[in-house]
Amino acid sequence: MDIRPLSQTLGAEIHGLDLASPLAADDLARLEQAMADRLVLVVRGQDLAPAALLTAVGLFGEIMPQHLASLLMTDYPEIAVLDSSKTKVGADGRYVPIGARDWHTDHAHQERPPKHTALYGVRLPPSGGDTSFANMQLAYAALPADMQAELAAMTVVTKIDDRYSSAADRARHQAPHSHPLIRTHPVSGKKAIFFHLGMVDHIEGLSHAASVALLEDLLERAITPDVVYRHQWQHGDFVIWDNRCLMHVAHADYDLGFGRILHRMLVAGDRPY
Repeated sequence: MDIRPLSQTLGAEIHGLDLASPLAADDLARLEQAMADRLVLVVRGQDLAPAALLTAVGLFGEIMPQHLASLLMTDYPEIAVLDSSKTKVGADGRYVPIGARDWHTDHAHQERPPKHTALYGVRLPPSGGDTSFANMQLAYAALPADMQAELAAMTVVTKIDDRYSSAADRARHQAPHSHPLIRTHPVSGKKAIFFHLGMVDHIEGLSHAASVALLEDLLERAITPDVVYRHQWQHGDFVIWDNRCLMHVAHADYDLGFGRILHRMLVAGDRPY
């Protein structure tokens, strides 16, 4: 197994590993250490049927349910099928892919948001369709000390994202949860900016509009090129990242009607603090 850094600040590319085969204990230990050090892993050249894909994700922890029921695979409901050609069409007649609008962290509305998110590339456009990742620990550390202190005192009250969810999804996730805007990583102890803009009802003490304005300004200020890795997908890529300290965004710079297909799974996490 060969592990190579993908950028100065995050990401590791892994060659010589078949996730469909049993994994030796020392290889698993190296994967876990690479995840801790680099926060996003790209395992190249995989050929993973759904059952094998679930086994691969299970190496990193307990697989958790996803809330967008319309996207779930019938025989393997732990897997969401992200197909760009089957997402909503806006008023201008163009597709609106899930996750492409804002930088975000997945399922941040839940009491225990996922520890990891995994994506497996099934069908890719000839060009475009990259996914970018931002290290929100470094983004927070780069802010002025007085701003860090102000943000660390804030609490986000969440809601399910009503842009993509169905009435049934919303009925199953009615109760709001509250999370610190700046969460502490349970392993490293590092602090990171943590929220999903589409899942913010409000920041305690602020209106919804004022909360969104503050968070949009924070993203603009904090996410700079030096904390970002932009992943250019290759066939057979298995990508998994630490959802507790990274944000990501899907780039819609391709023909969404082509049907870019990724399979997504989540690994159970703990309550942010």
